[in-house]
Amino acid sequence: MPNPLTAHATGHTASLAYLRGLLDYVQTRGLTLEQLLEGRQIDLEDRDARLAESECAALFDRAAALLNDDALGLHAGEQIRPGHYGALGYVAMNCATLGEALSGLRRYHALVLDIGPMEQTMENGQLCLSWNPDVEHPYRQMAEYNLAGLVTFSRWISGRRNNPLRIDFTYAAPKDLTEHERVLGCPLRFSQDRYRLLMSVDWLAQPLIQPDASMRKMMEQLAERQMQSLTRGDAIADARAAIARQLGEGDVELTTIAKQLNLSSRTLQRKLQDTNLSFTQLVDDVRRELAERYLADATLDLVDIAFLLGYSEQSAFTRAYKRWTGRAPAATRGGK
Repeated sequence: MPNPLTAHATGHTASLAYLRGLLDYVQTRGLTLEQLLEGRQIDLEDRDARLAESECAALFDRAAALLNDDALGLHAGEQIRPGHYGALGYVAMNCATLGEALSGLRRYHALVLDIGPMEQTMENGQLCLSWNPDVEHPYRQMAEYNLAGLVTFSRWISGRRNNPLRIDFTYAAPKDLTEHERVLGCPLRFSQDRYRLLMSVDWLAQPLIQPDASMRKMMEQLAERQMQSLTRGDAIADARAAIARQLGEGDVELTTIAKQLNLSSRTLQRKLQDTNLSFTQLVDDVRRELAERYLADATLDLVDIAFLLGYSEQSAFTRAYKRWTGRAPAATRGGK
């Protein structure tokens, strides 16, 4: 059986503000947060909280299933407002032009969703914003939320009904593209090598509706501080990935993980303390995240899952899962 650990052990994370866009939208559709979160222990009051990309994507997929809405990502994305992008949103809306706002997006996008480098290039006289996909997991609903959000946000801050020239997706085309065409308003290509948003060069010079240089400067200073803090957290993301890889081997010790990261044990411990985490808490967090993913995989039985998470027996996994969620693993799987 292939080991699925590494597939979900990315260091990519999303901010709570980003998730708020989904939470706000589903409530307008009559879905409660309790129904969506289903026992997940996410502190919605912690503005600095970040979620693993995989955990965030699972919530988008769950919302789509509960609402029977195959275009949920698009629908949530067209409700985006600056607050859903945190400091980045307020930097962008206070810029003088859309071009300046796009520069801020490239610089600070990791504050909202860490998807790796975002490139701005010229292709045949057209402005192209692009980024690489997660080749293992396209996370379709979340990808469509990202693209619909970018288009909606550009329209909102410019006061214009800007339609892109083309959008490329990395996965196969859904059966029904009606909502894609309505929300995005442009030609679409699927099964491409990168996500691409092609725009007219004229967008760069478009003035925004409420530029404020002093507010922009203040928000940029905040964004810079947050970027520095996020960079310090990269070691924690790397540690999470290393823990996930190591769980099935049974040797999940701080010294082992630190060695894999080319850090001293003391340095890793200090980085954990800087984020108010202990190594035990970090291991627990990784186990819980992976448990949710494994329970969604019908090919894995509970004994397999316990082994993959580094438990010596199924009963230990069951006790841990009850502590995390208040319910047994079998109940969660039976409820899906």
